[in-house]
Amino acid sequence: MNERSEGKMVEVQTNIKNKDLVSKRRKQIIHAASKLFFEKGFDQTTMREISHASGLTMGSLYDYVRSKDDILVLVYKDVVERFRLSLFGNEKEDREANPKDLEIILRRSMRQMYKLSKAVQLLYRESWSRRKDVHLQMREIDRKYVSSFIRLLQKGHQKKYFQLKNPAVTANLIFLLTALPALREWSLLHMDPEEVIDTVVGFILRGLSTESRTKAARRT
Repeated sequence: MNERSEGKMVEVQTNIKNKDLVSKRRKQIIHAASKLFFEKGFDQTTMREISHASGLTMGSLYDYVRSKDDILVLVYKDVVERFRLSLFGNEKEDREANPKDLEIILRRSMRQMYKLSKAVQLLYRESWSRRKDVHLQMREIDRKYVSSFIRLLQKGHQKKYFQLKNPAVTANLIFLLTALPALREWSLLHMDPEEVIDTVVGFILRGLSTESRTKAARRT
């Protein structure tokens, strides 16, 4: 990947002009590489192993990516996009942004987190690697995902559904809390996933509720 300035996305380069073919082959690469990264770790996985697992020759593999770092970025983008689609679909974020909408999104997010916990653990670990360009790419992808939550919270705040001081901090906190199934998997292993989801979602909604804030103010 080329040098990039912070805040600007740089697409993973390819020698192939056919976009449909690029998308198809990269899905093969992502699927194969993800399994290897989870099983062996990023550093221990070789490009030759990815080539073999994806069914591509080494020469063909390098037509679609330039390096293993490129593949890591593609895996990260794939996971984040799967999260985004599971939460917002293809709609243009035209939700009411009321508590019920937010609850649906939070529950979807946590259920997806349970499904992708291994991928999330890998990506959290590798996103702080010494590979500066990869780290910056991941951070920009992450920022765009969190921005969807920020806009939703801002809309809800404007409609007086939510009470919050700083939408950006709140969105990042929500992102961290919903990642609990992956980040604290060992601690939650023997707990019912739906009970964990109920607890986290209830905690978030109570914290944002204008009604709970009003009641608390009356008691003081």
